[in-house]
Amino acid sequence: MNYQVEVDFAPIYECVSSLSAFMGKQNHSALDAGKLWIRDVQDQFAPAKLQNMRDTMKATDNFSLAPYIWHCPGNRSVHGFLDWLEGLSSGQLYDIAAGLKLSVPSNLPDLRSRTSEAIREWNEHYFKNINPAIIEGLSHEAKTRRARIQGGNDQEVYEQATQGMRIYPNGVLNKVILIPQYHARPFVTSAIFDEIIFTSYSCDILPTEPGRPNPGLLRLTRALSDETRLFILRLLAGKQLTFTEIVREVGLSKSTIHYHLIALRAAGLIIVHYDHKNTEYSLRLEALNNLPQQIGAYIGS
Repeated sequence: MNYQVEVDFAPIYECVSSLSAFMGKQNHSALDAGKLWIRDVQDQFAPAKLQNMRDTMKATDNFSLAPYIWHCPGNRSVHGFLDWLEGLSSGQLYDIAAGLKLSVPSNLPDLRSRTSEAIREWNEHYFKNINPAIIEGLSHEAKTRRARIQGGNDQEVYEQATQGMRIYPNGVLNKVILIPQYHARPFVTSAIFDEIIFTSYSCDILPTEPGRPNPGLLRLTRALSDETRLFILRLLAGKQLTFTEIVREVGLSKSTIHYHLIALRAAGLIIVHYDHKNTEYSLRLEALNNLPQQIGAYIGS
């Protein structure tokens, strides 16, 4: 049985995504926004507040708000969603989780309260002041991507949006929700449950500065400029390998290979094959199409 792909967006998604990107210290060096963005945002919070938010995010690390945002029936602005979420009884919280067949932690109401508090703090000191064009651009991207779903091409639309992720039907999964994101670029992240998957994909929705290469071309050329990454691409030509097999073939540490795969994924150079049990990687040649023309067009512009 094939799954159905939907595209969803609301400001609260990007608020949560931006907070997660800021708090995910292990990925700061790979963020398009860079460490300068991290330092600028840190300056907007008192140290004690910042530490409290870090403690909260660590304690609620395995709690995903995506199913609740998707389920929210009304206003999904930051305040609108949080007001709705905080107004739910414990029974209603558990009913939503049960209806989507999510695993339900025993301290769900406490997780809800702590997460909501952290998001309100984040919104007050950072998110409410972001460039409005980010939300407008993400909303437009969602509308455009949604219009491309027609005639059973769900999996193709999913792979295009994520630049190389393939999720294979397994008889259980029935829905995949695509959510455009900006702050967490170039990452593609998924909250995976048995019957539903929420995937946030990167979008370059703000115009590039005059004379500068577009982010997609920059990621591609950076990915191809490293000897190890080129070797990985050669390994993946014509076959699928697991992460463990790539580590063994390349002979470097897991953390180093993980770093290289992030760069290759961001450039759209590899396909991630996911079947709910295993993940394998292969070469995605489409990303190299017209590369000389892209470089020539930029240099000659």
